[in-house]
Amino acid sequence: MKTYLLVNVALLSLPLYLLLAWLVSPPVGAAVALAYAVGWSAVTRGLKAPPVFESALIAGLLVVLLDRLIGPAPRIDQANGALLLCLALGAAVSVVIRKPWTATFSAAEYGGASRTPLFLAVNMAMSAIWAVLFAWLGVAAIVEAPPFATWAPVVLGAVISVFLPKLIVTVSLRRAAAGDRRNDWKAPDFPKASAGGTADDAVCDVAVIGAGLGGLTAAALLAQQGLKVSVFEQHVVPGGFAHTWLRRARTRDPETGGKLVFRFDSGVHDISGWHAGGTVRTMFERLGIAEDMEWKRLDHRYMIDGKALTVSRDWRQYVDDLAALHPQSADGIRALFQDIRAVYDGMYANSAERGGVPGAPTTPEGLMAFAKDHPLAVEWMERPWVEFVGRHVRDEAVLKWVNLLSGYITDAPDSVRVDQMVPIYGYYFKGGHYPVGGSGAVADSLAAAIERCGGTVHLRTNVLKIATDKGAATGLVVADRGGAERRIRAGAVVCNADLRLMLDRLLDDRSVAARLEAQAGPVRPACSALATHLGLRGDLDLPPILHMEDGEDGVGLIIPSAVDAGCAPQGYTTMEVIRLIDPAEARTWFPDGGEGFSDTLAAYRRSPAYRQRKRAAADRLLASARRVVPDIDERIVYRADASPVTFARYSWTADGAIYGIRGGDATVPTKTPLRNLVLAGAATHGPGVEAVVMSGAHAAEALLPGLLRAAGDQPHEAKSPFGS
Repeated sequence: MKTYLLVNVALLSLPLYLLLAWLVSPPVGAAVALAYAVGWSAVTRGLKAPPVFESALIAGLLVVLLDRLIGPAPRIDQANGALLLCLALGAAVSVVIRKPWTATFSAAEYGGASRTPLFLAVNMAMSAIWAVLFAWLGVAAIVEAPPFATWAPVVLGAVISVFLPKLIVTVSLRRAAAGDRRNDWKAPDFPKASAGGTADDAVCDVAVIGAGLGGLTAAALLAQQGLKVSVFEQHVVPGGFAHTWLRRARTRDPETGGKLVFRFDSGVHDISGWHAGGTVRTMFERLGIAEDMEWKRLDHRYMIDGKALTVSRDWRQYVDDLAALHPQSADGIRALFQDIRAVYDGMYANSAERGGVPGAPTTPEGLMAFAKDHPLAVEWMERPWVEFVGRHVRDEAVLKWVNLLSGYITDAPDSVRVDQMVPIYGYYFKGGHYPVGGSGAVADSLAAAIERCGGTVHLRTNVLKIATDKGAATGLVVADRGGAERRIRAGAVVCNADLRLMLDRLLDDRSVAARLEAQAGPVRPACSALATHLGLRGDLDLPPILHMEDGEDGVGLIIPSAVDAGCAPQGYTTMEVIRLIDPAEARTWFPDGGEGFSDTLAAYRRSPAYRQRKRAAADRLLASARRVVPDIDERIVYRADASPVTFARYSWTADGAIYGIRGGDATVPTKTPLRNLVLAGAATHGPGVEAVVMSGAHAAEALLPGLLRAAGDQPHEAKSPFGS
């Protein structure tokens, strides 16, 4: 109703014209109405040009006034018709340029909610309806149609304007509040799903493929709720890209003669979401593992095109420092970071209500309130990052600094959305942390939490197939390292494996892959990386994280021993140097017909050609490291190099992808088209520990709706028939 009243106020010049034309004279009516229209525009917009519809109204009134003053006294109905046709043209043009004239008025009622695609669609429809109505009224006036034919459409248009938008919005908001309904199958009834097992069957409520952090989080949450959960992992340790490994240098300490043992991380070093109220910390508190390890705040240093900057722990100071480096873009830099923070706060606004896991409100009223409170987030979350940044910063030199942390999620920041990039700015707003003991300690704690609740984590166990029956996942076929196969019966399956692997090798039904890709777009591997892991003699006066970029070549240097002395013997340092490579380059590392997640690469990995190429690539990484450690070659006591083939070998990802799948405009649903099969990991929520913990939580809730409630709530009513 408020929108309709605002429209009436804005269009008051029309009844003013008609009334005064009847009471006084047409020229007086046109003059007063024109003055009102111009005055309304000046009061509401100052000296800015009015939008196209109001411009059409002013132009129409001006045409009528001039016609009254200098024309040969035409009939009033024909002049009114010309005015209405001007309005019809203005309304139509506003639709064509996707700036519907009614949106200006609905924005006053709905605030930030009017920036959503839903409200744009509603206002496009309403503006188009009124374009037709104005055109009809104009023609009716010119041809002197009967009063009923003239005004009945006006009454209809008024009714539609008042009630239809609210109805459409309510229905749409209810659908949005209900969440992703692309695969809206009912959650399993676990007590019935697995009650048919015999003593000879391996039976569980939920079978989890892959012991990455997403799968472990889902398993821990489900096990905590009393379900019998079994996790199956092909590697010898849990964690996926969050595991650690020890290596002994061939040489001994020249001073003590002791053995030199170094600990390295497979991929994870810098973890967001550990601040108070953060996703990772809140989830680990819920699982009772938050105190299992100590967490150290990490500091960053950036070196780009000859300029260096140590990142302040106060993000506002960092913005000031960055602005000082680029004074010509200072205002844009400050405005951009303010907008990023506003979107960040919006994205995490409801996390406290969902056990620390961000998500949209679950009621229409909540969605409406969210849109009004966080208009920038509503407007931009699903739009391209490059457009969001481009409103404030266009200088390519500045964009390198702005996008520097994009390497945590992608090798192509220009291809991602705002909601994919903004969370990594939490490293500035809230800080990144390293768990003392390495990323493997996180995986070990999650595995222990699963086992404390009666679940099991099976290592050295390959998943061969996802068993299905009547359109539902019913378990797994697995094999131990000896090749012995066995069937695992389950009420549901959580897949934390590489999504391309799942679609190509674990599912016999090809229609599942076709339906999933129809929903989310092509499933393509993300970027991979080249890396070298170094054990160095002596300590380094460097922060734990360095990002360096010259031209198009960017590398990251990670020094975990700067915050965790257990990474290296006393007097020694661990350093890992890494460079992302795009999927096309990553594929060149595999022989024709090779599969990045199979054992067919064993002979290739031993070939001289492959070893020489890997060594040469790592040598180039060392050349970058010499910029900050000139004598690094003399310091090296241990070195291990990694290529996409290395990552494929240990993580079983297509083409050695380290960030799951290539992001696109669509998102991969947690629930798959195959009933009782859900996804966890980077495919659904993106890479990084915080993101995959979210993915695991969403996977668990998909199987136990309502699970993501604040800590302290009673466990879900579903209980395993096998006990806990």
